[in-house]
Amino acid sequence: MAARAARTGPVRVVVTGLGVLTPIGTTVADFWDAAVRGVVGTGPLDRPDAADFPASRAGQVTGFDAPRAGGGRSLALATAAADAAAADAGLSRWTGDPYRAGVCLGTLLGSRAGLEPAVTGFHRAPEPCGAPRPGPGPAPDLADAVARERGLLGPGMTVATACASGNSALAHAADAIRAGRADMMIAGGVDELSSGIMMMFASLRSLAPDVLRPFDRGRAGLIVSEGAAALVLESYEHARRRGAHIHAELAGWASASDAHHMTAPHPRGSGARRSMLRALQSAGISPDRVDHVSAHGTGTPSNDRIEAEALRQVFGPRTPAVTSLKGALGHTQGAASAIEAVACVLALRDGVVPPTANLVDPDPECDVDVVRGRAREVPVRVAVNNAFGFGGNTACTVFTRMSTAGSAR
Repeated sequence: MAARAARTGPVRVVVTGLGVLTPIGTTVADFWDAAVRGVVGTGPLDRPDAADFPASRAGQVTGFDAPRAGGGRSLALATAAADAAAADAGLSRWTGDPYRAGVCLGTLLGSRAGLEPAVTGFHRAPEPCGAPRPGPGPAPDLADAVARERGLLGPGMTVATACASGNSALAHAADAIRAGRADMMIAGGVDELSSGIMMMFASLRSLAPDVLRPFDRGRAGLIVSEGAAALVLESYEHARRRGAHIHAELAGWASASDAHHMTAPHPRGSGARRSMLRALQSAGISPDRVDHVSAHGTGTPSNDRIEAEALRQVFGPRTPAVTSLKGALGHTQGAASAIEAVACVLALRDGVVPPTANLVDPDPECDVDVVRGRAREVPVRVAVNNAFGFGGNTACTVFTRMSTAGSAR
């Protein structure tokens, strides 16, 4: 009877591959080393087209090859992250049923940013005196382009839930595996620097003048950044059959809507709280078993205070070890929670929580256990990854060590 119950229980979703490109490192090893040391990857914007950007500071992915012809920078970043994750998973070439493998990527703008120079040039040019000038070509669908390059014909989707897009993509991919529609999914997030996104945050007066300071009394806004991350997700049975190394289990996921305001979070963190509680419930894990929370932590006055309150509502006055990688990375938009998911998996592996860079004077209104100054060595068995975006989008994922997840069921 026990064996039959194990076979008919929920399909377990595991992580077998990781890939990242960030302002602090373009390999998993370099990214994690820099994150643990609290390296800050934001600084002066030095792109050739920097004059078109309404901000002078950003987080840039450097040491990265030029975009491939016709694809644009977002696609190049997404493809590089997917390639790295597939190689890490031992799946550089998929030899299984192509209809049982797919791609799901989260993004804020997709490849739209790559069209901005052409659009800007079009509007700045003098009026044409003859045949109309050609406009920019169509932007590729990121998930479809990555899937076609790898020959994956299964479930495919590009998800746009604002700054929660990375976690939303992981959840959609995990749902496909749990529902039996796929054995393997490449999931993650990507966004490049965009003048349009900077204009939006500038109009909201949400850009920091120097650095991003999560949970700090002097926080003044965010720094826009770029990056990409991909995780290879598989059913546990599929990964076990092929002898894959399993990094962690994606044990739970959930989303909820604030249904409050276009840009402002609910004043009591309603959606954030429900996302965390529902994700933990789907994982079969109680809040008191959580060791680490990767916070959304944007460094804006309202988000950090409200997220801290939501954390206290879920975990009580003694919260798990909290960190925000955005102090180091800047806000990588739709890639943020995918990059932070990779960090959660590495925290589980190494038993270390990175510090929150630039946090010097903790805000008493953000009274949670934020790791600052230096990394904290602590056994991490369960890690919660938060992502909150405009439009009331909230999404949460829960990662566990295999032994912890196994004992929860």
